[in-house]
Order: sequence, then structure tokens, then C-alpha cells
Amino acid sequence: MTRYRLVLGIILFFQLVFGVMYTVRTPHWEAPDEPAHYNYVRVLAETGTFPILQQGDYDQAYLEQIKTEKFPADMSVDTIRYESHQPPLYYVLAAPFYLVARDFSVDSVLVLRLLNVALALVLSLIAFKIFRLVFPTNALLSLVAVGIIATLPMHIAMSAAINNDTLAEVVVALILLLAILRVQGKIVHRRFVILGGVLYGSALLTKTTIYSSAILLIAAEVGYRQIFATRRLASVARFATLRARPRALLSSARTTVELFAIALLISIAWFVRNALTYGVSDLFGWARHDAVVAGQPTTAAWIAQYGLRNVVFDFFAISFKSFWAQFGWMGVLINDRIYVVLFLLSVAATIGALFWVIRLWRERRIFSTETRWTWLLLGILLLLALAAHVYYNLKYVQPQGRYLFPALISIAALWSAGLYELLNVRYSRVIFALLYLVMLALDYICLAWFIVPQLASR
Repeated sequence: MTRYRLVLGIILFFQLVFGVMYTVRTPHWEAPDEPAHYNYVRVLAETGTFPILQQGDYDQAYLEQIKTEKFPADMSVDTIRYESHQPPLYYVLAAPFYLVARDFSVDSVLVLRLLNVALALVLSLIAFKIFRLVFPTNALLSLVAVGIIATLPMHIAMSAAINNDTLAEVVVALILLLAILRVQGKIVHRRFVILGGVLYGSALLTKTTIYSSAILLIAAEVGYRQIFATRRLASVARFATLRARPRALLSSARTTVELFAIALLISIAWFVRNALTYGVSDLFGWARHDAVVAGQPTTAAWIAQYGLRNVVFDFFAISFKSFWAQFGWMGVLINDRIYVVLFLLSVAATIGALFWVIRLWRERRIFSTETRWTWLLLGILLLLALAAHVYYNLKYVQPQGRYLFPALISIAALWSAGLYELLNVRYSRVIFALLYLVMLALDYICLAWFIVPQLASR
């Protein structure tokens, strides 16, 4: 185990190194929505009040011009404020760092970016804990899965930018960890209710796209009751066991109600504020957002202009590229040959993952019920992220693969298990080590060969 901890330390070290490199070498504002997130932090830190999303906070023509000219010094980003409807937790966390940077005359953009780099390291540590529960007898796969998260170029780039995405991933990871602990019977009822309430309350205050993580907590409680409540009655008459199932569901409902009551108590003040600001019918600020970003390209308009077939093809192609490596404001692509290699690697890992899922189903009697429920939770998280990605793109043209990052732990678990299914066990360690070195090289290539040259100021 000491050897595996050493390897984990190496993975985290290089994740930190590349995170800092991307932070320093990526020009200011050259990450999706970074100016808008920064302005939220700035307004909150300097005024002590939360910004209000209003008309004029999104100017499509100005945004396109400033991006085209690569954010020159004579074009201000102060008017780019279209993220002002976002829940407050990340910005409350970031505001003190902004103030310290300002008071010590340090570049506040770099400081806030480094905060997200630190959050990404926290995410990897939580992910490793989850993977140890997913692969309890195979520490190698835990390291491989963490390595996927730590070396994915686009994830490094997004965690080296100012946004609330990385904190959202941390919160989802903690919810997933709690759900797995519950379904494996490793956490008692009272602690599950309290921690679940606090974590989901934090999710409500972090990002609306992770609100669906409530399903993980519900599924975990249902799974726990199904596994352990019925197991206690395994030796009694069949009719007694059948009667236990409705009771288990009733207990699950009672637990989740208690949990969500705590979450609501934690977050209620924010929704009251939104009701007073945007109206009772717009508790999330979505309607105000849609009205403000009226110039943003819509999917319906693109289908009318380019045709459904082309829009669907672009959705999958761009989602794939931007999951792996499409930087800046989606304008910095890497060499097509690299995309081909990444596509083949993704296909191989996905096919292997399908083999693993099929084996998990066919040989389900060999695997414990807790194991099957653990993988079910991972699958639910992935489906939630996919559904959210598709749903958002039904309204706006936003095929950005980074929207799948809340489920990156699920993807890493499936891909590591899938590659292991395809490899000869004898050579798996060597092959995984070589793949890790290749990914580190790719991280450097993306930064030095593509990001820096293409985003260099004129």
C-alpha cells in the first residue's frame, strides 16, 4: 500500500505542476465564461452584495469582437456579467482570495485560477477514496482512474480557469462518496442524513446543473434498505420478506425527506433572495438568464440554417473534441491526428467498459449486491450528466464536452475497468504506466504547441 500511495503522490504532483503551468501560460480571460465568473467574484468582494443579472450583461457582438481580438487591454471585460444568476457558494469562497490578492497587489486572476487548481487536487483525492471503494481488491485500477482525471487536458485547462465548475465537481464527488458508503453499509443513518443534507444543501448553493445529484442520495438510501433490511429477514418466511420491502421503501422515503429538509434549511435564504430579485416563478434565475442572453445561438435556429443532420453530427464531434482538448473559447483545436488517436483510445476503453458491464450482469451472483449497487450509482451519475448535456443543447448550441465533467469519476472508473478487461493482466502495469506518460506528454503538447501559440496576443 505504501508503494501505491507513492504513485498517488506522483500523480497529484504532476497534476499540480500542469495545473500551475496552464494557469500561468494561458492568457487572461481565455477560458469559457471566465470574465463573467471573475466579475461575479469582484462585485461580491468589493461591494459585499451579490450581483443581479440584468439587461446589458450579455452583448453577443461585443463578446465576439473581444474574443476575436484576444482580449486587448483597451477593451474592458467589466461589462461581461452574464453569470450573475449563479448560486453563490463558489464566489463566497473565492471573494477572500480576491481581496488578499488586491491588498497585496498580486494578480487576482492568477490567484483565483490557483484556487481552482487546489480544488482539482481535492477532487482527485476524493476520487481516489471512491475508487478504493469501487475496486477494493485492485489498487492499480484506483490509480489508473485517478490518473485519467489528473491528466485529461481539458479538465486541467478548466480547473486552471476561473469558474464554479471545479467546486461543483467536488460537491458531486462528495455526494457520490456518501452514496456509495451508504449503499455499502459503511455509514449509519444519522450521519447519512446530516452529511447528505449538508452536501446537497451545498449543491443547491453551487451550480444548478448538479441539482439532479439528489437522485444519487435517493438511490443510495433505497439500495441500502433493499440490501440490509431484507437481508436481516433472509432466514424468515417468504411472506415476511415480501412485507419487508414496502417497509424498506417507506423508511427510505422518511430518510430522504429528513435529508432534503436539512438541505432546504441550508439553502432557503438564497432562493428567497432570488424570489425577491427575479420573481417567485424564477427561483433559479433561468428565465432572467434566457432574456438577457437573447443573442446566443439557439439550436432551433441552427437546425433551420444548417439542417438537423449537420447539427447532430457537430454535437457529437464537438462534444468529443472539447471533452479531450478544445481550448480557449472553443477556438483552439489540436492536430487532427491526435484526435484520431484519442478517438481510438476512447472507443477501446468504452468497448472494454461494455464488456465489464456485461460480465457484471452475467456473473452477478459472483459479485456482491453492494458491488452491483455501487456500479449502479456510477451509472446513474453518468446518465444524469449525459441527460443534462443533451437537454441544454436542445435550447442553446453548447456542445461542450466539459459539461460531462461532473460525471468524470464515473467515466474514469468505467474506462479503467474497460482497459483492464482488454489487457493482458501480466502486462497491464507496464501498459498503464506508458499510457500515463503519454498523457503527460499530451498535456505538455496541448499547452506548448497549441494553447500558447494560438492565444498569444497580437
